[in-house]
Amino acid sequence: MTAAAPSLADSTGVSVITPTRLLPDRVGMLVELNQSLRSNRCPVEHVIVVDGNPGASIPAELVERATIITSPRPIGQAAARNLGLVVAKGGWVTSADDDDWLHPHSIDRRLEAIHAQPGALWAAGYCTDDDSVDPEIMPAGFCSPGAIWQAWPSPHHPIPLGPTTLLVQANLLKRAGGWMGLPQGEDIGMMMAVTSLAPGIVINAYVYHIRLHGGQMTKTSWFDDLELLSRRSAWERGAAILAQQLPGRVLIAAP
Repeated sequence: MTAAAPSLADSTGVSVITPTRLLPDRVGMLVELNQSLRSNRCPVEHVIVVDGNPGASIPAELVERATIITSPRPIGQAAARNLGLVVAKGGWVTSADDDDWLHPHSIDRRLEAIHAQPGALWAAGYCTDDDSVDPEIMPAGFCSPGAIWQAWPSPHHPIPLGPTTLLVQANLLKRAGGWMGLPQGEDIGMMMAVTSLAPGIVINAYVYHIRLHGGQMTKTSWFDDLELLSRRSAWERGAAILAQQLPGRVLIAAP
């Protein structure tokens, strides 16, 4: 008798959540992202959340190969990702923006690291972009709860890890409250919660690629207006969780 293929809900199934407004200049990149997920050996579900563009034409190959939900009005990336989390079938969850892609076997490598590290409930790696690689502030290896927050001295400093590189146990992500309700930096808030609640591992591999282009949120004239405040919200979220996790810790205000 042939063994049944592993299902998304078991310890090998992964859901990748992508919020998108299906802007014309992003559709081709979204298709490439979807294609980049197919190199993995484990079962992968691509959950695409269309944010406020219900009349847009979704490419047929995405309709066939993805789980798609739509919001008739714009709700923002945080809410879109959290709606995606509700319908995601995988036992593990990560996210990817519609203009980026994942390195080959990126998900496999993170899952293997989790299963090889007793107690680990998340795994992360490093990012590349069109010009460079990230500075790898957080060294590879096992991370106890709070290690990522402790590597981030203040909201003014660079974040220690790319939050889009996190692969997280679905139940842990739900317990952490999903993505933080912020206009930007919601994934940093998610990272602070998840990594402060549970141990995990950072692998010595590039797992996520960020495209650099003029349409990025980070290139807008208004991006810096709320960036520090959003990062402060995420930083203080991690501090508050650790204050509960570790008796005697004094919660300090963000610098």
